[in-house]
Amino acid sequence: MKTKTVFSYIVQRRYSYDYENIATDALAFILESSEPARSGLMKLLRGIVPDLPSLRFRTQLSDDNARPDMWGFDGIVPRAFVENKFWAGLTENQPVHYLKLLAGNIQPSLLLVVVPAARQETVWRELLRRLENDKSGDTTKGKVRSIATGIGPILALTSWGELLSAIDAELADDPQARNDVIQLRALCDAADNQAFLPISPEQPTDQQTPAFFLQLNSIVQGAVDLAVTAEFLSIKKLLPQSSWERVGRYIRFPGATGVGAWFGTEFTLWKEQGATPLWLIFSGSEWGRAPEVRPFLEPWANRNGVPAVSRDDEFAVGIHLATGQEKEAVIAHVSNQLKEIAQVLSGIVFKEQ
Repeated sequence: MKTKTVFSYIVQRRYSYDYENIATDALAFILESSEPARSGLMKLLRGIVPDLPSLRFRTQLSDDNARPDMWGFDGIVPRAFVENKFWAGLTENQPVHYLKLLAGNIQPSLLLVVVPAARQETVWRELLRRLENDKSGDTTKGKVRSIATGIGPILALTSWGELLSAIDAELADDPQARNDVIQLRALCDAADNQAFLPISPEQPTDQQTPAFFLQLNSIVQGAVDLAVTAEFLSIKKLLPQSSWERVGRYIRFPGATGVGAWFGTEFTLWKEQGATPLWLIFSGSEWGRAPEVRPFLEPWANRNGVPAVSRDDEFAVGIHLATGQEKEAVIAHVSNQLKEIAQVLSGIVFKEQ
């Protein structure tokens, strides 16, 4: 049973929009005030990079327009960054710019990303995608995932639960620090909870949110129009379709014996997977043929670093959304992915149902 504390209650009620900063400050306080707690974190870090020296941790520091959540110093030299996440996405600087900052100092060094357990798979996939050709060495799966990088430092990822358990294991003789860890764990559990979170004062008046949703709609429409013009998609006799959980339309792949799908912004998958708001969903019906489509599109998704998800009788594939590009380039990128999928599906010989 997950513990509730007054600390987590107050944060959830009044400061839910600032979970990450509060959790980082709480973690820094625990490490600063308890030597056994710091020893527990060092054991976790040395399980990834055995040669790390004993580090002291500080927050609220920045360098070269980057601001990792927590810095681990060997004297005055940074040897580790700890980047704490709950549900926020990766920033433009993460992870490559952070790794380059660490690479300018004594090696070995480490960038550790901490996320809710439910996000480990998706965030790790996105971190590896952003590394592109700067990867060297095998990834380690399990409680902590890690990979050697061509940039120099080790990149690793773990969950809040594993990090706090590593610290708590050293606190048998430090009841005050153990109580602080219980408070922080309750906050992490609250942040990981799927229940309704109080709306912050800024959210109702944030005009960027509806503007982004409208942009997504225009990207979907533009990509479909481009694909229809190029004749690898059809929308003949098919309509837009929206619900409480998604906004998009039905499409058909003419070259794949007319197999059809839904394409658009799917909010539940976006929240669960985190990788992209745009999804292509095949139903298990004779029209969508999800069981037959899945073996062909899963390898395509793996090659392109996008998630592929089976749920109930449906199969869903994420469509990557290019960032930092003009609208026409984003639309073309989405349309090109639909074209690749159409080419994959054109090679399937469907069984009679």
